[in-house]
Amino acid sequence: MRWKGRAELQFYDLDGSFGFLLGKAYRRMFQLLLIRFKPFNITPEQWTVLCRLQGNDGISQKELAARADKDPPTTTRILDVLERKGYVRREMNAEDRRSFCVYSTPLGIELAEKLVPIELQALKDAASDIPFAQQELLKQLLLQISRTAEQLHDDSQGQGK
Repeated sequence: MRWKGRAELQFYDLDGSFGFLLGKAYRRMFQLLLIRFKPFNITPEQWTVLCRLQGNDGISQKELAARADKDPPTTTRILDVLERKGYVRREMNAEDRRSFCVYSTPLGIELAEKLVPIELQALKDAASDIPFAQQELLKQLLLQISRTAEQLHDDSQGQGK
């Protein structure tokens, strides 16, 4: 969309922008999970990393960051917190001494088993007014938007070289 000037800007409906709506929905879900995870002393960001680790013990921090869709420095900070809480442990990677492999502790596995139903219930509650077929369509649309935005990002990064 090309702006014709300031007059057009005053009629722009930010509340109708799907980018704004995606962000708003994310923030509301984040807040809901923050409240529901509070008794377990874990944040949604920490949960994402811990959840991605389940069934993937021994993966590198770099791979874990990619699977959690977080940048490596953020993942390192989250792992520092999870390690202090006793939910994960890191070991030097025998194949690459510059990296670490990450493992869930028994306490981390136990917490993940408690939090999965809480997250599922939060999602169910938030989407309670949306028929199942529309929920599935929404997931597919969000995946497509994500893939397309990632491709556009990658393409624009390649042009800058």
